[in-house]
Amino acid sequence: MGPQDLLDALDEIVYVSDPNTYELLYANRRCRSLLPTRDYKGKPCYALLQGQPAPCPYCTNARLTPDKFYVWEFNNPSMGRHFLLKDKLIDWDGRPARLEIAVDITEQELLSRDTARKLETERTLVECIRRLMDAASSREAAQAVLSCVGGFYQASHAFLLELHASGRSVHCTQLWTAADAEPLEFPSISLSNGSLLNRLLESPQAQCILAERLGPEYRQVAAQMQDAGVSALLFAPLPHTFGRGLLGVANAASGIDDTRVLESLAYFVGSELSRRRLQSRLEYQNRHDALTGLENRLQYQRFLAGPIPAGPIGAVFCDINSLKQINDRYGHSRGDAVIMQTADVLRACFPGAHIYRMSGDEFVVLCPGVTQARFETMLAKARDRLASETDYGVSLGGAWHACAREDLDELVRAADESMYADKQEHYGVPEHG
Repeated sequence: MGPQDLLDALDEIVYVSDPNTYELLYANRRCRSLLPTRDYKGKPCYALLQGQPAPCPYCTNARLTPDKFYVWEFNNPSMGRHFLLKDKLIDWDGRPARLEIAVDITEQELLSRDTARKLETERTLVECIRRLMDAASSREAAQAVLSCVGGFYQASHAFLLELHASGRSVHCTQLWTAADAEPLEFPSISLSNGSLLNRLLESPQAQCILAERLGPEYRQVAAQMQDAGVSALLFAPLPHTFGRGLLGVANAASGIDDTRVLESLAYFVGSELSRRRLQSRLEYQNRHDALTGLENRLQYQRFLAGPIPAGPIGAVFCDINSLKQINDRYGHSRGDAVIMQTADVLRACFPGAHIYRMSGDEFVVLCPGVTQARFETMLAKARDRLASETDYGVSLGGAWHACAREDLDELVRAADESMYADKQEHYGVPEHG
């Protein structure tokens, strides 16, 4: 599954455009469903998305950076919907581009008879969303929301329960505790068809559980709540599109009958955590080779372009002999196994190094901060293991320098030449595998 397939799976509207020409470069499935034409590529975003004859006066292109999302709200008159927008500059197929993620929050606007409560609700949501978007990590984002929601309900604890990958149990992955509250332990809870927790996970809306009102079939749950000092639990399920889980508070002293904040935040938490996990996957795919999990050529180029660490460095160039012949004779599955075996040996022999898969049969290893003696020991170990553990042969060459900053390109070339000499010895004639 490629990056565009992953973006297509999102419920949010996502599009990519050229910040200079305003041409649409990509629109995900949700966005395409709202466009007036399927032939959208190359057409201006302001015409297709906003119904404008010229660039929008409120366009945020001038405010965007590649470092963080610019977050704002906008009421789109052409669609009649209200959106929370997250914009950022990204690299798209080698060109700078604007990425926008639009979350439709029209249906999540809360109505309240009590004006004061409504204002408090809105302030809480805005603060939660702001802190959610500003957080540097998924864990920090969830903790920020738990702090907000715990304060809103004047609760002793706020927590996030998520379904384990096995699908058989639920774990507390985040917990917030009020300053004056006792610690709360959440055990891993097994699921069964008739369990209270399973009922809560399947519920489409928030549920309040009072220990004193639980029926006899849940007597054990009531006892566990009371032993932990919990008289009431308020849960809201995460939307299933973001993964099964519950956002909840314990011992709410305020607003226990008002579940709208919890339900809205459950949506935003699920959406944001899902987006962050997707972004992590996309970033990982952008940096790593899909077959071996090693860093890719793009990461190698970034290393060379970035600040080179001071001190010594060793470079290794590695080439699998006759990979094409292996693929032709035994099939690409055998060739893939050869590539992965080579990658595993390099990982084992060069711990802590930067290991890159440069092409089908070529690898580069950079070992910053190693002494010459240590580097030569690792290189010799790699030669021995590749010779003894593989039956296809791998050509290997290395070079070391006391100062990485002087000419790293030249060092890598020296390692390549050493590898080429090794390959000539293998074949008996100059030949690349």
